[in-house]
Amino acid sequence: MESASNNGMCELETPAAIAPGPYRVVWNDAVETNDRPAVSRALARHALNLADEVCAHALLMPARAVAEDEDLKRLMLASQKQIILVAGENTPAPAWCSQSPHVAWINVPEVPMTRGAQVKVGVLVALAQGLLSPTQRVVCLSGVDASRSMDACLVLNLETETELFSAADTVLLCSGVSPVVFERVLLLASQLATEGREGRPVGATFIIGDSDAVLAESRPLVLNPFHGYPESERNILDPKVEETIKEFSAIDGAFIIRGDGVVLAAGMQLVPTHSGPQLANGLGTRHATACAMTATCQAVAIVISQSTGTISIFRAGTLVTDIRRPLTGGRLA
Repeated sequence: MESASNNGMCELETPAAIAPGPYRVVWNDAVETNDRPAVSRALARHALNLADEVCAHALLMPARAVAEDEDLKRLMLASQKQIILVAGENTPAPAWCSQSPHVAWINVPEVPMTRGAQVKVGVLVALAQGLLSPTQRVVCLSGVDASRSMDACLVLNLETETELFSAADTVLLCSGVSPVVFERVLLLASQLATEGREGRPVGATFIIGDSDAVLAESRPLVLNPFHGYPESERNILDPKVEETIKEFSAIDGAFIIRGDGVVLAAGMQLVPTHSGPQLANGLGTRHATACAMTATCQAVAIVISQSTGTISIFRAGTLVTDIRRPLTGGRLA
């Protein structure tokens, strides 16, 4: 942990020198429902104090916990710290957010997630939108999925964090990849990972960006179902194209998507000219070829494991992060 020195900079303290801070961490599903709003407010207040103590750049928290709590709204608007509110993809930012330049609103896939997945996906989208950088520290709050309360606090140093982001010191997105395109593909991958297709689990690979180089190192396994259609009718930002992507997710091969969202091809076999680094046990050929492709091309790969439902994100030949689905259910973790 770090604290502010007299010159305003952060300096490292030894554990013995760290005094108890005016905050607590609560992680207890047994908290009475009527007590949860009070717990959320207390946790938010202490998290802001904690963010100041450890020189965090931002506080990231679920928007649903603030939506109907006037006390929390006032607390967020009064703060000089960057506040990032995380909402489902169909929830627009309310008018009160515009009252402070320090409050930002982001949208993430509206699928069941554990606390860990809420943090992972929220930080990924914030990085993609430029609200966070890979060298910063962020305090994250989360809670029981679909509830309006918070009961967990986590401090992440994105530059050194290895549990959630094993390559946070690299640039998440290459130039030419629109953040909204990355978010939309992540949304689709999350839906496919949790829902499958027609009751069956699916595996899929999405390669985003540097499309000319990617196509040069790919070959079709089937006739390209997107060939011949106007670009305006095959952009992944179009909700109608989302459903088409889900239908074609059952065929073998990867989706090749341009940085602006135009789907160039489906059913493509990736044949990168160089092999990627050795991956961890449990990651198969689908992951290895996607990883190698990002090592040879300036692209981002999002891969769904058919056997586990885990979503893996690769960039520059490295596993940036994975979002896992527990074996006991359909939540992403």
